Amino acid sequence: MASRDFNYAEPSASSDNASDSDMNSTPERVGAIHKSDHVVLNGRPVKVVEVAHSKPGKHGHAKVHLVGIDIFTGRRYEDVRPVGHMIEVPNIQKKEYSVVELNECNSIILRDDNTGKMRNDLKLKKDSDVTARILDKYNEGKGRIKVTVFKVLGEEQIKAFKVIE
Repeated sequence: MASRDFNYAEPSASSDNASDSDMNSTPERVGAIHKSDHVVLNGRPVKVVEVAHSKPGKHGHAKVHLVGIDIFTGRRYEDVRPVGHMIEVPNIQKKEYSVVELNECNSIILRDDNTGKMRNDLKLKKDSDVTARILDKYNEGKGRIKVTVFKVLGEEQIKAFKVIE
């Protein structure tokens, strides 16, 4: 039954089971964003590479010009927003996995060392520098390879790796 008291907010169904770590993003004031922060522009997670503040005009507010690079595709995004408005800051989850098997078809099998669970749902990006280096190290066969998987806004990708000898 809905409450008629307007000072009371009913909990939503999505907030009942979601913890803060499961949330995709959190709001932040645009004026508080700095270079190398992560934000969401055009629905994509970007790393801010340029922030320019402008002074308020005759009838307007101070504005912030943001330039960001998509952390998955490398595409450049720009936006201009008022200083006082809110912008989404994505929650970036990083997780390390050990490489179990790798083949030339960009198929990779990973193991979570903490739980022992295997996963084969990730694909290596074609024409990626990280992919080429991982394949080279795997073919050398010297040591175990650990990859770091970034998960942001429901999208996952291998972003880094290291060889443990």
